[in-house]
Amino acid sequence: MVTERSYIDDPYAKEGTGKAVKVEFTDLVVDKTVFVPTGDGQPNDRGDVIIDDKKYIIVDAWNDGESIHLMSLDTYPTDIIGKEVRQVIDWNVRYMHMRFRTALYILQGIAYKDYSANCRINQTYDDSAWIDIYLDDLTEETLNSIVAKARAIVGSSAEISTRFVTKAEFQSSSDLMSLTKGKVPDFERIKLVKILDYPEFPDMGTQVRKTSEVGTINIKTTLVKGKINNRLNITLS
Repeated sequence: MVTERSYIDDPYAKEGTGKAVKVEFTDLVVDKTVFVPTGDGQPNDRGDVIIDDKKYIIVDAWNDGESIHLMSLDTYPTDIIGKEVRQVIDWNVRYMHMRFRTALYILQGIAYKDYSANCRINQTYDDSAWIDIYLDDLTEETLNSIVAKARAIVGSSAEISTRFVTKAEFQSSSDLMSLTKGKVPDFERIKLVKILDYPEFPDMGTQVRKTSEVGTINIKTTLVKGKINNRLNITLS
């Protein structure tokens, strides 16, 4: 059973409905969900589901390759198959991750376009995020330039555009394959995100609509043997 991911098309949906298709103790599979499962550097959404007017607190959401599982603190009833499942996400948590992810994609675009450096977006948290920039000699001057460009993009309040391609179309694009070092997202319908004239990147998580929603990007780094560490830790204000 492939769960339809409604957050892909509308990351701003704070709630939605689906039907229960499988249940086992605290594990519920639905046919459609607004909950983002853990993956691609984005932690799972948290929130509630309501079934027959009873609320269940969702503490985890995970993907088994096809289905998305909503894990509750409480055991689900066994007779809910086919019933409507109202889903409400913790919007404050989701929105913060959306802002962080867009900030990381801005940094990634600058690094690739202006410095021919690949990046690996690894993780966002509730209050911070980090990105690895594979630049052999990341100097303080270069870092300051990247930060200045990123903040200018945020200040421009640019619209963030998206489009979808098939897996075959993705694989046939030398630009996309170069950007991802040959790693193809395991989806038949792949979402691409584009910010201004920077390269498109695949993203199966959530992004904000305008760069101004990101806020101020603050970067903290550490020195390793006198050089700036290639892992940039960021916060937003």
